[in-house]
Amino acid sequence: MTKRLLFPALLWLALAAAALLAAGCGTGNPYPPGSYERADFFATRGKNLEAVAAFESFVRRNPTDSLAAEAQFRKAMTYMAMKEYPLAAVEFQILRKDYPTSPLVEEALFREGEAYLFQVGRVERDITGAYTARQHFREFLKQYPQSSFRPEVEADLVRISDLVVRKRLKEANVYRQLGRLKAVAATLDILLEQEPDSTLRDEVLWERARVAFDLGEDAAGRGFLEQLLEEFPDSDYARRARGMLAEAGAPAGDRAAAAAPDGDGS
Repeated sequence: MTKRLLFPALLWLALAAAALLAAGCGTGNPYPPGSYERADFFATRGKNLEAVAAFESFVRRNPTDSLAAEAQFRKAMTYMAMKEYPLAAVEFQILRKDYPTSPLVEEALFREGEAYLFQVGRVERDITGAYTARQHFREFLKQYPQSSFRPEVEADLVRISDLVVRKRLKEANVYRQLGRLKAVAATLDILLEQEPDSTLRDEVLWERARVAFDLGEDAAGRGFLEQLLEEFPDSDYARRARGMLAEAGAPAGDRAAAAAPDGDGS
C-alpha cells in the first residue's frame, strides 16, 4: 500500500472499528446495541467515534422515539467536539428537517451557524464561510428575535465583521503599496458602509483619512478625522487624528509625516 493511501485506509479502519465497538463487540459498554444509553455511555466518556456510530444506530432503529431528536442533536454536537464542522452542520440540518417540532430546533439552528463560522481559518485564507455564517445568523435572529442565544449571535456577528475588515484592510494595504490610492479609498468606503459594527471601525476611519489627504482631498480627510474623534474619542487613533487635524493647514509633506504609522494599529 502506498503512503498516499495509507492514512485514508487507516482512517476507514478506525471508523469501522468504532462502528463494531458501538454495535457491541467487546467494548465494556454494558448497554445493548442500538440503545440511547449505549450512545450516552460513549459520549460521556469522550469516545467520540463510538458515540457518533451509536447515536446513528439509535436514530436509525428508533426514528420516532421521544429521544430520537436529542440523539440526532448529540450526534451533531459530537462532530462539533471533533472539529468536524461540515459534518456537524449537515447533522443539525437533518435534525431541523426530520424533527421540526423538537424544542432543540432553535439551538440546532444556532449551532449550525457556529459550525459555518468555525470553518473559517486565518484571515489570510478564504473567509467565504464567514459570509455564510453571517447570513445564517441574520436569519436566526429573524426567526428567534427573543432567543437566549441572541447575545452569542450578536457577538459572533461582530466577530465576523472584524474578520471581513481585517481581510479588506490587508487588501487595501496591497493597493497602497502598488500606488492605487483610489482603490484604497474605494475599499475603505465599502467597509465604512457595510461593516458599521466592527470593532476596527476607528482604524478604517483613520486609514480613510490618510488616503484622502494622499489624494489631495483635504476637506474629506478632515471630515473623516472629525468623524473618528466623534465616534471614538478614546481610541488609540484619536491622538493621531488630533495631531493630523492640527497639521491640516501645514504643507503636504508635514501632513504626511503626521499621518505616518507609529506603532501598533498602523
